[in-house]
Amino acid sequence: MQMVDIIDKNGYRANVGIVLMNQQKELFFAKRRYQSGWQFPQGGIHLGETPENAMYRELLEETGLTENDIELLSESNNWYQYKIPKKHLRKLKKGKPFVIGQKQKWFLLKLTGVDKAISLTSSSKSQEFDSWKWIDPTLPAKQVIRFKQHVYEQVLSEFDTFFNQ
Repeated sequence: MQMVDIIDKNGYRANVGIVLMNQQKELFFAKRRYQSGWQFPQGGIHLGETPENAMYRELLEETGLTENDIELLSESNNWYQYKIPKKHLRKLKKGKPFVIGQKQKWFLLKLTGVDKAISLTSSSKSQEFDSWKWIDPTLPAKQVIRFKQHVYEQVLSEFDTFFNQ
């Protein structure tokens, strides 16, 4: 059964983003497969799916972690959005873009288990990442692709109190 992503009337795809923190308050950062870019796990919300359900599905698909491996600490108050530059847009057959950007609901999770539980190849879907690392919360906004930087800055600012407790 093919899942259908939610795309609003303005061309923004509904999406969830995941900030995964370990016990040392470092953040999970993953390198996109066959690319040089690093990012947090994220993915589309399917028709009929809640943002929280989508988050748990994406968490499993991209990290191999389940609800039992994490604690849900917070959900973003806002939906954050970014436009995808033209050179990165996927086109439909008639040359129109599939989407023009993403609007994202973000979740802050804490890993309660061990690093060994993380598996980038556990999903039956195609693997999205080929490596990962834990990094300081001040670094992701500087290291993510430019068009996502403002979203990362806003999200990390919103979750900042959890990093400094």
